Order: sequence, then C-alpha cells, then structure tokens
Amino acid sequence: MFRIKISHLVFILLGILVIISVGFAFAANIVVPTTRLTDQTRGIDPNELKPAACSGLNLTSIVVCSGGNCNGLSASELILGTSGYDSLKGKNGDDCIVGGDGDDDISGDNGTDVCVGGPGNDTFNKCETEIQ
Repeated sequence: MFRIKISHLVFILLGILVIISVGFAFAANIVVPTTRLTDQTRGIDPNELKPAACSGLNLTSIVVCSGGNCNGLSASELILGTSGYDSLKGKNGDDCIVGGDGDDDISGDNGTDVCVGGPGNDTFNKCETEIQ
C-alpha cells in the first residue's frame, strides 16, 4: 500500500514537470511587438547648435560642408566647416560661420555675419564679428 502511494506521487510530479516544461517552451516563442511608445523624435533647430558668439542671430537653416569650397544660400544660416581647409562663404542673410580646425578662408558677404575660426591660421573677409 505504501508502494502505491509513492508511485502515484512520482506520476503526479512527472506530470507537473511536463506541464512546467511546456509552459516554458510556449513562453519562449512569444514575440512581443515593439510599440515605440517612448520613442520621441524632433528636428534640431540651428539656433540650438549655434555657438554663444552667434546668440544675437536668428538662424533658419544649417549648411554642413564636406570640405573645400562651401557657399551658403540666401537665408540666415549656421555654416559648419570641417577639420581641414575650407573656403566658407555666407551669402545673403545673417550667417554664423564656424570654420573648425585647419587654415580656413571665411567670408561673410551680405548681412550681419559672425565668423568663428578655430585652430589654424584663418583669414576673415566681410565679417561683422571675427573670432579666431
């Protein structure tokens, strides 16, 4: 009689282990789709990126130069040079021109232009404010 109770107990435990194993196997195959509920994106305004020297300017666009000659457009822009030589020219509008490293030629042209050089020997032309 004692032997029958142990065999029933072993059978019940094996059944419980099978049920638990099936549950884990089922849970491992569940794919939870991403909701992106907490992802937030927004555009970066050029006024958020401009250096403190350009704080008096209201900029409307960003021009990222790839090296060599780089001209702005007819808007008030933040013009960003590279770490090498750049010839940067802001056209019409109030521009904030940042040369970066290297020997740069920075020209403001029309409007109120703030020209910020960087490490290297920079030359400035038609800039209302020049910062080396």
